[in-house]
Amino acid sequence: MWVSLLGALLCCGVMFVINWQAALLTYVIVIGLYIYVTYKKPDVNWGSSTQALTYLNALQHTIRLAGVEDHVKNFRPQCLVLTGAPNARPALLHLVHAFTKNVGLMICGHVHMGPRRQAMKELLTDQARYQRWLIKNKTKAFYSPVHAEDLRDGAQYLMQAAGLGRMRPNTLVVGFKNNWIQSDMKDVETYINLLHDAFDFQYGVVVIRMREGLDISHLQGQEELLSSQEKSPGTKDIVVNVDYSKKAEAESSKPFSRKDSKGQSVALNTADQRLLDASLQFQKKQGKSTVDVWWLFDDGGLTLLIPYLLTTKKKWKDCKIRVFIGGKINRIDHDRRAMATLLSKFRIDFSDIMVLGDINTKPKKENVAAFEEMIEPFRLHEDEKEQDVADKMKEEEPWRITDNEIELYKTKTHRQIRLNELLKEHSSTANVIVMSLPVARKGAVSSALYMAWLEALSKDLPPILLVRGNHQSVLTFYS
Repeated sequence: MWVSLLGALLCCGVMFVINWQAALLTYVIVIGLYIYVTYKKPDVNWGSSTQALTYLNALQHTIRLAGVEDHVKNFRPQCLVLTGAPNARPALLHLVHAFTKNVGLMICGHVHMGPRRQAMKELLTDQARYQRWLIKNKTKAFYSPVHAEDLRDGAQYLMQAAGLGRMRPNTLVVGFKNNWIQSDMKDVETYINLLHDAFDFQYGVVVIRMREGLDISHLQGQEELLSSQEKSPGTKDIVVNVDYSKKAEAESSKPFSRKDSKGQSVALNTADQRLLDASLQFQKKQGKSTVDVWWLFDDGGLTLLIPYLLTTKKKWKDCKIRVFIGGKINRIDHDRRAMATLLSKFRIDFSDIMVLGDINTKPKKENVAAFEEMIEPFRLHEDEKEQDVADKMKEEEPWRITDNEIELYKTKTHRQIRLNELLKEHSSTANVIVMSLPVARKGAVSSALYMAWLEALSKDLPPILLVRGNHQSVLTFYS
């Protein structure tokens, strides 16, 4: 290498000795071309030796890393995020990117369903298109599409095969199914089984819910058709342009508009306006607010690690961590001191620790009544039917909630309702809430009841992350 550099410098010197005017002109032209290409950044693969060297370095380091045993000090959340098309759920993408950027792996999983021939064409097209989209929007993530019969099968393929060596996901991130009450309950069953599958594969699980929702694909689908030049000139589709650039941060207070086929601006309805505003929420600087951590179960520490990583980022650095834990009224001071000592050992900065002594009190009657009204359409009511009819109905519709189930899990149901009351009381102004995800035993709790628990726990709140680790320790006392 050094001999080559010396030879190049000697050649440059000889050029000036022979004819300095021609040498100077040559350098001006070469430097001008270099500046032009650097500024224009044409989408051209030059086939440079740097590209080959980068590949070799990445390959060698990946193989070397595969031979290193995992250690708790080096744990980082490596997330498989079920985004679908990456630009369909920007809030989900940006929030996960906030705590994985420069520290962990992020893979955007997209399950293509439907006829195989058509799905394979879309898969091959989307692979290049969405990876370019991620790079263009400075999102450090990979796009990984698969074809499957349903969402659960596709998620299983991704959880088993995504990644390489030690660079494999260890945390599944999904959006909350906001429309579960109106959905086909088979889809709800698939959604719940997907979470159980993640635990079976030793993944941690993060469920993200926003009051306004996450999916904006129904607003920007026509934009995607136009960009791929698949729109015929005679159609009258509506186009919604969503800007993910830094300009969006400064202009987020302005109302979005859409254009019809005549180019006239049409205001979005209120719900869509709120959805689009929320989709850009995590691109902005978060300001002096709080990230509230409700650590109710010891899951290995993932519930604490994620908010800590968030607050190390530039946009979140002004946010303070508040920690909420359950406790007994006569031990509040003791529990607070013990938790403060533990967080100090973990080197996690916090602004406050609140011990909730009333966490196990009964919820308000009106909230219990609202919960019972919500689950009424999903109940089996086997006591009002003949035994063989009830058994057949439960076999055909396993998601239905039995009377025995309601009585057996009455305490756990009341706990979710009570937690929602406390969340509204203490964390209604937080930027983000990170909370331990309640887990239902597989096969023992019906899908409808489990979804009702999650609904009752997380409704009418700021953005909330329901987190459950796989009980692998992710925090250590030692640096």
